[in-house]
Amino acid sequence: MENEIRQGKVSAVNYATGMVRVVYHDKDDSVTREIPMLSDEYNMPAPGDLVLVLHLSNGTEAGVVMGRPWSGKHKPPEGAAGLYRKELARTPGEAMIRYKGGVLTIKASKTVEEGDVEVTGDLAVKGNLTVTGTITAQSVTASGDVVAGGKSLIAHIHTDSMGGGTSAPQ
Repeated sequence: MENEIRQGKVSAVNYATGMVRVVYHDKDDSVTREIPMLSDEYNMPAPGDLVLVLHLSNGTEAGVVMGRPWSGKHKPPEGAAGLYRKELARTPGEAMIRYKGGVLTIKASKTVEEGDVEVTGDLAVKGNLTVTGTITAQSVTASGDVVAGGKSLIAHIHTDSMGGGTSAPQ
């Protein structure tokens, strides 16, 4: 038997080993032994997913699953020249990495960064930013009020040594 590329459906997944069993409905529902996924990243298919399998010259028991092909039921969430998009969840757009035209987008319900983060350029935050640690900056510009320890930078007043108050900063 020569090398052969076949299309089948995943019948079982061994998540711990990164291997799957594939059923070929056109071959009397024959099922392969566990065969590995071809990948350097972990993104296992689910039972029932359509996959392409490269069988090696020593028979249908030796092979590697090359991945999930695009099809009528498994379509790309978007497509364009110069686009790189990696889905990180089963539902398109739920969690993903996208790069096009110099813009990198990372989407997830929560992103956790471990280690130091260095920003060289502008940083725009839309929404809330929570920092547990120290922020070191050479300059900070705020277009609105800044509140620290419950005290407003714009509306705070001081008590002078005579017991009187000062007006809010202008």
